[in-house]
Amino acid sequence: MSRVALITGGAQGIGAGTARRFLADGFAGVVLLDRNADRLEQEAAALRKIGRVETLVADLRDDATPQRAIDLTMAKFGRIDVLFNAAGDTSRCGIDDATPAKFDQLLEVNVKAPLFMMQQAAARMAKARSGVIINVTSMIAYGGPPNLAIYSATKAALVTLTKHAAQTYAWQGVRTFAINLGWALTEGEQALQTGFHSMPKDWSKMIGARMPSGRLITPDDIADLCAYLVSPSAAMMNGAVIDFEQIPVGMFREHPALGPENPA
Repeated sequence: MSRVALITGGAQGIGAGTARRFLADGFAGVVLLDRNADRLEQEAAALRKIGRVETLVADLRDDATPQRAIDLTMAKFGRIDVLFNAAGDTSRCGIDDATPAKFDQLLEVNVKAPLFMMQQAAARMAKARSGVIINVTSMIAYGGPPNLAIYSATKAALVTLTKHAAQTYAWQGVRTFAINLGWALTEGEQALQTGFHSMPKDWSKMIGARMPSGRLITPDDIADLCAYLVSPSAAMMNGAVIDFEQIPVGMFREHPALGPENPA
């Protein structure tokens, strides 16, 4: 029987790109969750040309959202085979300028919501003794710029929770992974770089040219990895935290923001 995926942050970028790949690979359907109703419906309309798509407009900071999302998926399809936690809050917030409100916001979206999405999804997957959970984490989980300190901490927490989920559900047929994402070109990143950081519209070409491959990571690259992780070929893998980045952690790199021969 064809599989069904629930994807958070499904209105654009990595979430939408992976949904497109899953449908192209023959999934019976996908459920896309996002808080932006207009953008979500636009993406869903495009994806419905490939396969069946259901949507849920919801805020991940709402404690009721995980239960609502799983209930909708089960009501529409009667099963859930893949949970892809692609949504995330990348708000800039360092130690010096952190506030309780900003800290709570980042923690709720990047840690609390994925945790309870995993809890709800795994309960259904365990009954079928089959399922895959993929969490989008970040290379910044190892540490990063001062203005990403709180974001970094939340992604590090999600990495740890991913490992614990893999151990918790392994004997129930559920496999769990984290993808430490490097610098990727998405709609959200484009808006952030041109808006918050005042970069030119073609910033990604300039930055990409300094990368080993000559370009930034794209949603299609991540979709390829997800397609592998949910496939029978990856059946013997569980609990892996995958650094999806072009330069190994801790190695010297030439980085536009740091200058030549500076460690990342």
